[in-house]
Amino acid sequence: MRHYIGIVLSLTLITSAVGEPGRSNSHVAYIYPAGAQQGTVIQVTAGGRNLRAIKDIYVTGEGVKATYLLTVPNFKKTYGEYIRQLQKERRASEVAKRRNGKKKPAAKKQDKEKVVPPDHPIFNDLKKRSNEELGVLIRRYYKENKQKNRELDELALIKIEVASDAKPSMREIRLHTNTGVSNPIRFFVGNKPEAIEREPNDRLSNNRLLTPPFIFNGQITAGDMDRIKFKAKAGQQLLIQGHARSVIPYIADAVPGWFQATLSLLDSSGKELAYADDYRFSPDPVLFYKIPADGDYTILMRDSIYRGREDFVYRVSVGEDPFITQIFPLGGSRGRSVQAKLTGWNLTQRQLTLNTDYDPGTIQQLSLPNSNSIPYAVDDLPEAFEARGNDTMQEAQSISIPVIVNGRIESPGGHDVYRIKGRPGDRLIIDVKARRLHSPMDSLLKLTDAWGKVIAMNDDAKHLNTGMLTHHADSQLSVRLPKEGVYYIHVSDTQNQGGDDYGYRLRVSRPSPDFVLSATPSSITTRLGCSVPITVYAIRKDGFDGEIDIILKDAPKGFKLNGATIPAGADSVTMTLTAPYGRKNELFNIRLQGRAKVGHHSVTRDVTPCEAMTQAFITHHIMPAQDMMVFVGGWGETPEVMVSKNSRVKIKPGGSTKLRIRKTKSEGSLVMKLYNAPEGITLVQKREGKNALSVSLHASDKMKPGQAGNLMLEVFRERKNKTNKKVRLFSMGVTPAFPYVIE
Repeated sequence: MRHYIGIVLSLTLITSAVGEPGRSNSHVAYIYPAGAQQGTVIQVTAGGRNLRAIKDIYVTGEGVKATYLLTVPNFKKTYGEYIRQLQKERRASEVAKRRNGKKKPAAKKQDKEKVVPPDHPIFNDLKKRSNEELGVLIRRYYKENKQKNRELDELALIKIEVASDAKPSMREIRLHTNTGVSNPIRFFVGNKPEAIEREPNDRLSNNRLLTPPFIFNGQITAGDMDRIKFKAKAGQQLLIQGHARSVIPYIADAVPGWFQATLSLLDSSGKELAYADDYRFSPDPVLFYKIPADGDYTILMRDSIYRGREDFVYRVSVGEDPFITQIFPLGGSRGRSVQAKLTGWNLTQRQLTLNTDYDPGTIQQLSLPNSNSIPYAVDDLPEAFEARGNDTMQEAQSISIPVIVNGRIESPGGHDVYRIKGRPGDRLIIDVKARRLHSPMDSLLKLTDAWGKVIAMNDDAKHLNTGMLTHHADSQLSVRLPKEGVYYIHVSDTQNQGGDDYGYRLRVSRPSPDFVLSATPSSITTRLGCSVPITVYAIRKDGFDGEIDIILKDAPKGFKLNGATIPAGADSVTMTLTAPYGRKNELFNIRLQGRAKVGHHSVTRDVTPCEAMTQAFITHHIMPAQDMMVFVGGWGETPEVMVSKNSRVKIKPGGSTKLRIRKTKSEGSLVMKLYNAPEGITLVQKREGKNALSVSLHASDKMKPGQAGNLMLEVFRERKNKTNKKVRLFSMGVTPAFPYVIE
């Protein structure tokens, strides 16, 4: 049996042979320097791909303005050739001086045209460099036979003006080019004086002597190490923070997937006083050091295995700043006054009231003036504190369900044991929050019966909405009790570590179904009336498996979602966002929400905008972004498909569904393919006359009834090369998503 469905094809006139529909071909790999002080104006370089013809620059938040100046294509080639030209000119000048006015030999024919450098600070600075420095720079940045990295080889020069009242915080910068809006890249507004490195500075510091507080900006190239000299006084308690992975979270083509920075503190004789290559489970190093004597000190910054490239960008902050290492408890109940004890360095207070006026199940941030931020949890269950001496089953602490216990593994090798009573068939969720709240604890969770028999055990439970936290060290159990009686919950650290900082929150309760949503991409480019794919991910909690409807929240008139339902039990769905007509060349901040029936209640959750990022070629992460920005350009093209009254495509295993396209002028040159189709569904396209297409969907006989989701067709236009007559396909975009179900 054949079913018919109709959809409208909304196809953008921006065509390309590569790239994802709705994504710009312009990509920003880094911005250097990656920050600026309040009340300053600086020039930064954005490195990446397709950064020519920048039309506008968007910065999140208030108080920061960015202006495009120029782009340097083929940077390394131009840079290397210009340095060689300078070296050649200087050698010729030295030869002329040695001749001391003697007759000049006949000039040789020029091999190449003279390089005219762009008006860029990197090039302007070269004339001031010594011959020795030029030699170091050309060896470091330019190798004639080395294949260039196209993802880094275009430089855009940007002027950034930071208002004096701009809030110190992380911002996101996006570039609008002729291919659309780029990915977001991080930029930081600070309140300390800032300095920028002057290469080469790997042996003797080539930078001016600094005085804390300050922030130093640099880049690490292959085999490079940077020296930062500063003057300090005896008794100063300095916090030295390296920011590298926090600047660029993931690098797609580098192992382990980020710049692994190390910090060494040296005295004036070169003796190493302190060293750090991380801070607990964060790759960014942090040093706490009390200065023993007045004098000059040096910070040595490098990659842990001496790698380097242009996107190994860093910031080093030095000052007597407060730094919170841990709080306890790690959270509290919504609406309750919770006094948290703070531990750390240079703290002006040791206790702080947590703001718990947030939705339960969320993680919030706490900080002091000029300090780091640290997370804490807000929940809605009764709270208790661990009792001392509960490290054996005989001394186990009795707890009532439901409860959240605030505890610590106070010493290496320690264990905490809790006693509960249960009935047969009871389903319990036992969850440890520690690493997600920046505790160094790597939890191990066990449930045993009264005789010590293990019923369930878990080390690491994967949590997908943790951003840069790649080690999912928190444990979780979902168990159904086999019989009535006493049970014991055992909490420990898998590495047998412990101490005052090894805090945790242990939740023991019956299931409380819920969901958390995120969506990619966070930068979208489309045209009037055209559709682009977006993927919404659902993290289902405590067994929730219902449908989730996605809606636009306060969106401008005319925006529309198609296929905007995450099917029951599914963890994600790709839907489409269709832009309105009538508002071209505008940027919109789009917000999404998810709604679902949970039990007898309707639950609404905001969708977090995210950017899909690749770590070390293969591992993929969903990184939260500040906004979902949609740029709507000029006119698109909208051929049509026959319209059906059916709300979703129904296909039997082994069956097919036919889609018929209405006649339009351009259909004869179009090719259609399924976009990110599920395994088992295929498409067959046939031409029916000069300007008509017939498209059929076929389901494999191995597909299971009940499988559901969305389908989209990516539409390509054929173009024949006039010279070699070869036909190439150029993507024009996707159709609006339409749901399907296997009957």
